[in-house]
Amino acid sequence: MASGELARVERPAVAGVVYDVVVRTHFWVAAAVTSLASFSAHTLEFQPSLASLGVVFLSTLLIYNLDTAIDLIALGDETRLGEETRTRQTRALCLTWLALCALLGLLTTLRWSTSALVIGGAAACCLYAVPLGPRKWRLKALPGAKSLVVGSAVAIAVVLVPLIEHGVRWTALSGLTLVFLGSLTIANATLFDVRDLEQDRARGLRTLPVLLGLTATRVVLSVGVVAAFGTLAALEPRLQQPAWPLVGALLPLSLCLGPRSPQAAYAWLVDGALFLPWLVSLR
Repeated sequence: MASGELARVERPAVAGVVYDVVVRTHFWVAAAVTSLASFSAHTLEFQPSLASLGVVFLSTLLIYNLDTAIDLIALGDETRLGEETRTRQTRALCLTWLALCALLGLLTTLRWSTSALVIGGAAACCLYAVPLGPRKWRLKALPGAKSLVVGSAVAIAVVLVPLIEHGVRWTALSGLTLVFLGSLTIANATLFDVRDLEQDRARGLRTLPVLLGLTATRVVLSVGVVAAFGTLAALEPRLQQPAWPLVGALLPLSLCLGPRSPQAAYAWLVDGALFLPWLVSLR
């Protein structure tokens, strides 16, 4: 669930086009995050509105494309951009504005409380990505904050936006669902920090893999995934079905994927794992 993807990777023509259109535009991760909102509503036993799911999708699309555009603009300040990178920068900026306009239009149809949550959350996430002050400092530069902020923000959005829009009361199950999805999204974001280890170290971003090293991060991530999902599955029977497929998917990914693994493996497999709770809930 990472937006920074500055390296060029050679791929076969068809696979490259699909990857460029689906993944690099962040439609894939936006769809995956939206599936978590559907899973959250299913677990809490209500039907989410299409508008609330649309808000989750557009918010994700907005934030990830904004972060990509900022990264590519910063890269352009340091080096001469090639034609492909300039095209990606223009596309990311266009998608950012299109997502913003569509999101603002959709918010006018929702409850004021839902709109306030989305606007406040989106503003905080955009602020997290935007360079601040003359030194262009970014909140993501705080030690270990990158995966924690990204994962927590996604989990809060996918649980609270459909819940508040539907008018469902907060319960203990709501809290457990939030912790469950928070564990998943933080693990997801940490795996992308593993992918970006060398790039983040060069840019001075002190992510968990930069602070602990690759081996220690894999141990922490693997133990955390098993402990979190195992505990939550034991506490709430409705979380058992999605918990074990996630352990089966995330555990080998956390042990096998590294900084030199193919970019496509992270995009399709790691973000693809976010679809698992929703797919399991369809049974």
